[in-house]
This record gives sequence, C-alpha cells and structure tokens, in this order.
Amino acid sequence: MKSKNTRYVVLGFPRSGTTLLARLLNGHPDVSCPPETFSFAAAGKFLSEQTRVEGPHIGVLSGLGMLGFAAEEVMAPLRDTVFGFQEKLAGERPIWVEKTATNIFHIETLEPFLAGHVRYIYIVRNPLDVVASNMDLASNMGAQLSDLHALTQGSDISQEGLMRAWIDRTKVLDEFAGRHGADCHYLRYEDLTENPAESLGAIMKFMGVEADIEQQISAAFSQTGRIGLGDFRIDETTSIRTPKKDGWRKRLPRTMASRIIPLAAELMEKHGYAVPKVPKLPDRETAIRQFLMAAELKRNSAKNN
Repeated sequence: MKSKNTRYVVLGFPRSGTTLLARLLNGHPDVSCPPETFSFAAAGKFLSEQTRVEGPHIGVLSGLGMLGFAAEEVMAPLRDTVFGFQEKLAGERPIWVEKTATNIFHIETLEPFLAGHVRYIYIVRNPLDVVASNMDLASNMGAQLSDLHALTQGSDISQEGLMRAWIDRTKVLDEFAGRHGADCHYLRYEDLTENPAESLGAIMKFMGVEADIEQQISAAFSQTGRIGLGDFRIDETTSIRTPKKDGWRKRLPRTMASRIIPLAAELMEKHGYAVPKVPKLPDRETAIRQFLMAAELKRNSAKNN
C-alpha cells in the first residue's frame, strides 16, 4: 500500500499559481501532476453536511451513520475511487499530485477524508493580484467559478467579494497548515517565479525526491499532451514569467483598491507582502469636475472622428 509520502495535494486560491506549480512538478520523471480532475472537490461536496439544524447533521455521513455505517466505512471506498483516478493517471510514476484550485472551498470536509493519507503544498499569492486575475478570469469565462461565486454572495462589488473570499480561505488554510505541520509545505507564488530553482528545489526536498531542477523546469515547458481546465494560457507559455510588480494597479480601479486594501492588510503583512498606501479618492466636487471633463473629451473625440 502506498504511503502519504507518495501522494500530495496542492492548496491555493484560484489564480494563485497552482497551475504553474503543477506544470513544474509534472516536469519531474517520478512525479505525476495532471490537470484538474475536480474529483477531490466532488468528494468534499459528497461528504458535506448541513450543520445549522436542530438535531443530527443532515448529510451522507449522518444518514448512513444512523444506519450503522462508521464514517471511515463511507470515506474509505470514496478515497479509493478518487485516489484511483490519480494512480491510473500517474502510470509508472511513483508519486502523484492532485491540483484543483476549487478544493480549498471544501477543505473543511476534505480534511478528515485526507488526513494521514496525503501531504500538502500550500501556495499563496499577493491578494491584490489574485483579485485582479479572478476578475479577468470571470470576464473570459462569462461567469465566476461556482464555488467562488457562492463565497462572494452578500457583496455588491465583485472585487470586494473576491477579497473577502480570499481572506476567508487564507485564514482557513493558514490554520490548516498549522495543524498539519511537517506534512505541509508553504511557498509564495512570487518566490516561485522570481527564484524558481530555489523554490522548486525546496519543494522536491520536502517530497523527498532527488531532482535536477534545471532539467525539471526545462521538461515542464517541453511536454505536450494533457490540457486541463485551469489556466488555459499556461499551455501557451514556454518559460516562467516573473509577474509585473504591482501589476494590479492597472487592473483595479482606485475606488475598489481603496476599499479592499484595508481589508487584506493584516493578512498581507502576515504573508510578507508590503501593504500599499490606500489610494486617495477625490472629494465630491473634484469627482464631478473630473466626470464632466471626461464626458466633454468623449464628445469632442466623437465629433473629430
């Protein structure tokens, strides 16, 4: 029977670099990290229960529990199924890694399902870039990811909802990482892109795998074949691209930035990100004047064209 040292799960908010990380890991000849399977997230949904009710929780564990099935009797065959997909995809490669970003939205129900059976790689990215990138993703898809949409309900501004979702999940994942200690490796997306050899080397050491890091990176971008439902642009890239510093500034309106920076400040500092100054917003009179000037410029431009 395989041990947890041959099974890994990547944890990270959507648009935090999980797809790049997966591609780099898959570049090692002993490691299989396929595109998204969504099987683990589905297992989390299957095991989820309605808890805010009087009496027993409502869900499959409680329902079958009342009929004499222990929780592990329910989880074991489900675990065999979702692990089996990964093992089949891995083929001759002895180590597999599951990467589906939406797993984090079900981590509470997945934790007892996975604990003791896998190890974890936890990746974090500057939340301002995460929010901007998720806005781009939603625009390209024509909708938000359903799990993410459910977590952003209650906010009338998309960027603020996304930031609150990032804060919620990051706090949950920080606590999760704390509970799993030596079984969880933490890294930042920015460190991975700025110093990939060192960051990837640390991951492979955590996994107990000897690696020629430069060869692994080269192999990661020369492989073809499996295309997943993650970042479609990753299949068009041929090298690791360092993101533009403060790239979010051109993608987030100042008004939005002024609302979400204070929300994330504490967690940004915790994860080593400099908290930018909150953009100064114009007063009412200035805003009206700027609006009228912009409207006039637009009219003049239309006349000239």
